Amino acid sequence: MGKQLNSSDPDPDQFPYEVDFFAAKHGIPRRVAEVILHSNGPSRHQCDAAAAAYLQVMQWRQRPRPVTS
Repeated sequence: MGKQLNSSDPDPDQFPYEVDFFAAKHGIPRRVAEVILHSNGPSRHQCDAAAAAYLQVMQWRQRPRPVTS
């Protein structure tokens, strides 16, 4: 038999994020939040990591590029 949780305060990692809350938490557009949440399932840890990766990529894409001739 599995171990049961006997806490009156449920572990938030057991429940998926709400889209609007997740978007606001990470400062990302709602559509991006929907895609991240859908792609990563209910794991808050995975969704947070995916949002951080998205923000890093967006930062990288906006940096100035060296001019080559």
